[in-house]
Formats: sequence, structure tokens, C-alpha cells
Amino acid sequence: MSDINTAMPLSSNSALNALYPILRRAGLVQVLSIQELSGGLSNHNYKIVTATTNYVLRANADAANHLCNREQECFYWQQLADIKLAPQLLWVSEDKRYYLSEFIESDHLIHWPALECQTSAAGFVQGQAELRLSKLDSLLPSVFYHSSHDSGLHNSGLDDNELNHSDAGTQALLDPAKYNNHPNQVPDLLLELLLELLLQLRSSPTGPYHISVTEQWQSYHQQMLAYQASSALKNRARLRQRDEVIDKYTNDKNWNERVVKLLGIQMDIKNWSNRLAACLIKPQFCHRDLNPHNLLFKNNRLYCIDFEYASASHPLCELAVVLATHRLTPEQQKLLVDGYLKQHPNVTADAVQAVPAAIDMYWVFACYWALLMAAQKPSTHSVDYLAWFDRFWPLITPNN
Repeated sequence: MSDINTAMPLSSNSALNALYPILRRAGLVQVLSIQELSGGLSNHNYKIVTATTNYVLRANADAANHLCNREQECFYWQQLADIKLAPQLLWVSEDKRYYLSEFIESDHLIHWPALECQTSAAGFVQGQAELRLSKLDSLLPSVFYHSSHDSGLHNSGLDDNELNHSDAGTQALLDPAKYNNHPNQVPDLLLELLLELLLQLRSSPTGPYHISVTEQWQSYHQQMLAYQASSALKNRARLRQRDEVIDKYTNDKNWNERVVKLLGIQMDIKNWSNRLAACLIKPQFCHRDLNPHNLLFKNNRLYCIDFEYASASHPLCELAVVLATHRLTPEQQKLLVDGYLKQHPNVTADAVQAVPAAIDMYWVFACYWALLMAAQKPSTHSVDYLAWFDRFWPLITPNN
């Protein structure tokens, strides 16, 4: 892949200039400009402008390599690109640090509303403002809260036999007036496209990679505990170098305070994981990060990007991300949930009752991710990830 043009101007930004040799390795011998598209938490994306075509170069963050499998990521990216649900993946560096892909410029004729948010590598987008809009008690139909087994969920007062898959969409909504004429709600066209995308993804091949909700939780938990033990040993070894270690010690203290919070809800996490396992018939392909920043809108269709956490997993994981990160009215949520779960071959008929558990696990994984990313960063940067933890934590049900 080679683009022949005149000169190759250098940017005044040394970080961008360092990308030109990478692009030459990818086969782009003449580049007009490099523009940063985003400074994500797990990777950075750049628009590469040539005389004939535009591309996207993604630079993966080293810290995220501990949390995702790059071979797996590329496998599913290519799988979705083959069926026109993702940009074409054109080149991958040998060390999997850089990806070159097709550039798809999203249409801006329709505003894509969402909470003020950023993308997180663990498959999560969280609101920085109006966080309460993401809480289950203000977004989901009351039917989602009923449970005779899990005290962590609100009880709607309905009996178990009153709840089933087919009538979920007809249940009463909580405070629908709050969303009347909301200026930032998702347009109905995009709601239709979201549902269409969810249905397309659920029928995609699962591929060779699988992870259950329980396995994901245990993996993150063991990594967290391993870092906690390692950090304690290192701090004891550095006690004689007080000036050198004081910032690190303070940062670790802040990190450990948040670990204690997660340790305190392990029984809740186990209950949510069991609830999800109980309604699972078989895993399906899941992107696991369908937040607004990982979706492109072009020619009345949606394209997925960022496949760091794509895997065969629980079907409700896919639904939970959309419900939690897109500004849907209660009516829109009903349509989305009913449409997605209607005759779903991979979950039981009462899977709607496990939707709150799926959303809570979404926020739980976000908290684990923030701590694990903070553990890989120097003190000056880890505070940013601890701040993300503090944004995620209030969205877990036990913290109401």
C-alpha cells in the first residue's frame, strides 16, 4: 500500500513526527499530515492524510496489554470488517502496538447524544456529568428490578410468576416525564440502528476466544490482589529511601483504599455473576464496548471500532453496555430490550430479570479496570485512573 505525492512535511509535534517511520513500515511512503483524533485511555488514534486516501493509525497503550489479548482483538476486528460492520484493518505491526485501518468519517447530520463520557479500555464508557441518569432506578423499567433472591436489587413488588420475557416491555416505567422532550435523547433512527447492530452481532461467529462473566471477574480480581501483594513488598523494601518512596506510598495508600471498596462487595458480585450464569444457554459473540465513542455512523448504518475486549461471552453483556452508556428514554429502553431479547436463542426466557446484574457487572469491571490501569502507571498518571474509579463506583447498586 503506497501513496506517492510530493514532499512529506514534518509536524512541529515531536510525538507526531515519531509516527512517520511507523507509517513507512505500514507502506505509506508519502504522508501529507497526521492529526490526532483522540487521546483515549487505552490507546491513541490519528488521522493519516495522504493525497489519495485517509487512514487511521492507532497506537496501543502498553498498560492495556495486561488486560487484553491483541491477537484476539485483531481476529474479531477482521471478522467484523469482513461483514462490513467495522473499518477494514489494513496493517498490524509485528509487536501489535500499531494498527492501520480504513478511515470512516462519521456523518454529523444526526447528533449522537450520550452522557459526557470517555472511553475506557475494559469495555466501559462512563458519564462525567449527570451520573444519576445512568442509574438503574432512573433508567430501567421497574420490571428489571424485581428479584426474590438478591437483596441488592430494588423490589418492584411483583411476584416471580408475573415476570417473563414476553411481557417485559409492557411493564410500568419509572418517572418517564423526566425524559419528555429531552434535547439529548437518542433519535429513533439511531435506536433502530442500535437494535439492528445488536442483532447482527449476536448472529456473528463466536470464534475461538471465550470468557464468562465469572472468569472475567476472577481474572481481574486475581490481578488486583497480585499487584497489591507486590506493591506491599516493594514499599517495605524502600522504607530506607523515604524521600524517593513517599509519593509512591501515598499513591498506593489511595489505591488500596479503593481495593477495600471492591473487596467489600464480593458477595454482591458473586450473586450478580450467578444470576447471569443462570439465564445463559450458550455464549455469543460480544463486542463488549458498544459505547457511543466506539460506533461510527455513516450512510445510515453503524460501524464498530475498538475490539480490545471482543470475545464470546454472555449476551446480556452486550445489552448492558448500550443501556448504560446511551441516553435512552424509558420507552426506547423497552423497545431495545424487547427487540434484543425476543426469541433470543442464547438466553432463557426470563433473562430480562438479569439485566440489572449485567449492568452492575459492567460498572464493577470498570472499577477493576481503573485500578489495574492505575497499577501499571507512574504515580503522576495513576491518579487519573483512580479518579475514573471514583466516577464508576457510585454507579454500582450497593452504593445507592
